[in-house]
Amino acid sequence: MTQPPRADPPDERFEVLGQVVERAAVLEIALRMAFCTLVGGAYAAVVASSQETHWLIENCDAVARRHADLPAGQRDAIRMALHACREANRDRNMLVHEAWGTEASGAPTALQSLRRSYQVAGRKWTVPQIRAAAEAISSAQHALLAAVENAFGPGCLEAAGQLLAEAAAERHG
Repeated sequence: MTQPPRADPPDERFEVLGQVVERAAVLEIALRMAFCTLVGGAYAAVVASSQETHWLIENCDAVARRHADLPAGQRDAIRMALHACREANRDRNMLVHEAWGTEASGAPTALQSLRRSYQVAGRKWTVPQIRAAAEAISSAQHALLAAVENAFGPGCLEAAGQLLAEAAAERHG
């Protein structure tokens, strides 16, 4: 008689990692909005809509650094927020790629091939550390939107969101 597959014990890390993934997706949307606002024009959304987080951070920073229409203080505030985004994204990447090298108990994860088992040693991420990474992502996203809105005015993000929605509709429609 075959035994049913063994169910993995509950692991709270899965739930909080979902928060990290969701907040990182929202950060990416905020970065697209920032890019559209910084660059301006209808085609900025076409470019931004297919880019990944790292590209968006680096290119927003390059544009902000040279944006002659903004006072230095506003450029610096945007760049500081982008630095926080860069750090939060780096931590997210480390978390996503390292957290699964250990089981919830802290034991190394075993990968099985046809012939043998391999121990994968990764950094042990605790639930509070994962929650802190999620919070850092949210904080960076809020700081970026606040800095962009402060620099370009209250309607700028709505306009960028509209451009991105139109680009998405064209891409998927």
